[in-house]
Amino acid sequence: MTFSFLPALYKPGRFWLTFGLLLLLAFIPLFWLLGSLPAQQWDESRTGLNAMGIWQHREWLVLRHNGQPDLWNGKPPLWPWILALSFRTIGFTELGLRLPAALAALATVLVVFRAGRHWLGSWPAGLLAALVLLTSQGYVTLHVSRTGDYDALLTLWTTLGALNWLAYLCTGRSRWAWTTGLCFALAVFTKGIAGALFAPGLLLATALLGQWPRLRRPAPWLAAGLVLATMAAWYSIREAAAPGYLAGVWAYEVGGPATTQLEKHYHPLEWYISLLAEHKFTAWLLAALVGWLIGAASPRGSRMWWLSRYTAVVVGCYLLVISLVQTKLGWYDAQAYPLLALQAAGGLTWAGQLISRQLQRRPEFGLQVGAVLLIAAFPYLAQWQHIRGLHQRRFDNAQLLYGRHLQEQLRQRPELQSYTLVTDGDYNDSPLFYATAASLTHGHKVRVFAPWQPEWGNQPWQVVVACGNKATRTVMQRPNTEILVRTDSCLTVILK
Repeated sequence: MTFSFLPALYKPGRFWLTFGLLLLLAFIPLFWLLGSLPAQQWDESRTGLNAMGIWQHREWLVLRHNGQPDLWNGKPPLWPWILALSFRTIGFTELGLRLPAALAALATVLVVFRAGRHWLGSWPAGLLAALVLLTSQGYVTLHVSRTGDYDALLTLWTTLGALNWLAYLCTGRSRWAWTTGLCFALAVFTKGIAGALFAPGLLLATALLGQWPRLRRPAPWLAAGLVLATMAAWYSIREAAAPGYLAGVWAYEVGGPATTQLEKHYHPLEWYISLLAEHKFTAWLLAALVGWLIGAASPRGSRMWWLSRYTAVVVGCYLLVISLVQTKLGWYDAQAYPLLALQAAGGLTWAGQLISRQLQRRPEFGLQVGAVLLIAAFPYLAQWQHIRGLHQRRFDNAQLLYGRHLQEQLRQRPELQSYTLVTDGDYNDSPLFYATAASLTHGHKVRVFAPWQPEWGNQPWQVVVACGNKATRTVMQRPNTEILVRTDSCLTVILK
């Protein structure tokens, strides 16, 4: 049994055909209109600010928000570091913010593609598994693969880690245990404790698959030590650099979300399962259930036996863990979808193989690829419409339109180098994101105020930018204002 990621050399044409089709079909779900949405209100904008703060303050260790150490976002810095490099390469734009997440999602799709080839027996089956993931609305959505948040990179590491652990259970080779530890070390260095939530499922799967003796070897324990050492080293260094960090991590990352309903994010225990059935995995849930049934009846030690039991235990335990957490958010289940995609593709592939045996006919490679494209056609079109719907929401929140307006202001009035942004006063980091981007890109001097803060209008001939009815109404109530630039619900005015 081989776990090499390289294509089978005996029939390279089949690999390149399915691989090329996959890259072509991945464009719309992952990259189409990627930079069209403004920076989103909460987590995406704040994470982008953390990354821009690295260049603004020349500080890579202590992430900052509005000039102060960020204790609310206490996650490790790997993702902001990547975003900072992306901003420096591409620019301080929405594309620079989101392209790393899209590339991480593409890497995850390719991992599922290769894993599908190995566990399901053919490149068309791998293509099917990858297309299931690309058409899962729980994975290709905001806060996961379509925005600059942590979860796309986190899901890449945990998927690799879970598949490497399965390889270790099957073969007993120490290198797979070591690569499992490396993947989960990167996962916890991406999003802290969230990177270790697969651990109960991995241990339970080891026991239920009858592989408990694998844990008597030193390699898995040394790999687990690597994960723990990574966490201990980071949290110790960060706390020493700016004390108070560990208290923030406990309040907002670990103890707070686990024991209390932070920010009123309460949902019942079955919420994640309901989302899977209602829209996140609706098209493929039955196929996954069929796969688990076929796998349960398969001979012990077969690939169907291994994959179906392993994914059922790991995904089931993971969903149980995040369901027991008191604070529930819609993207916490993102890590489950690559394994679910493999299982759904397995259900369809194994059902097709049973039918072929009954008919005593094995379909040709081209027919297999055509069947995969036909099966995925309607979910793919639905995903296309889903992304169009996300794109159409770009004007829903006027407080997210400052970036678009500042670009037009720069085109019409390039002499405006110093101005004030007045917001509607609600918590929203998107205006601050665009103010910081204008400062770093064009050297503009920008201040951001809520409407009730009197400092924003205390200077004559002051240039003020406001978006949305509440903010613009506050500005236009001032006497002797002149409109310089207008776009949608945004205004640039001068206070005479």
